[in-house]
Amino acid sequence: MSDNFLWGNPILPVRSAAETAKFFEEKLGFTISVLWKNPSYCVVRRGDVVVEFGEGRKQHAGTGVCVIGVEDADIVYEEWQAKGLEFVGDFAERDYGSKDFRVRDNNGNMLIIGHALKNQQELLDKGNLVSQGQ
Repeated sequence: MSDNFLWGNPILPVRSAAETAKFFEEKLGFTISVLWKNPSYCVVRRGDVVVEFGEGRKQHAGTGVCVIGVEDADIVYEEWQAKGLEFVGDFAERDYGSKDFRVRDNNGNMLIIGHALKNQQELLDKGNLVSQGQ
């Protein structure tokens, strides 16, 4: 089997690509790479993270989930707290070896922002891990 995978990114369902692009730019600090009018679709980027969203499944807006890895989740948490975002749950170190928090975009889609803990493997080994790839 080839291990030739180079990239991947989510495509979130939204009610308005233009309004969501504005939200990602103003509230989350992303840059709009491209915004199409027809079909209504957008690609945003921050660092090496790319998120896409479109109105093709707008009846499902708010059901998407996107996990974003960062170098230091504490810095992003502080930045986004100042923007008045809707946080869901707590910002914590998890038993699966990640420190993360969750926010909702303007459609209700969940964004999980986190970084790996230094002792991630130890935590995984102690946990309820059934299998782990190489």
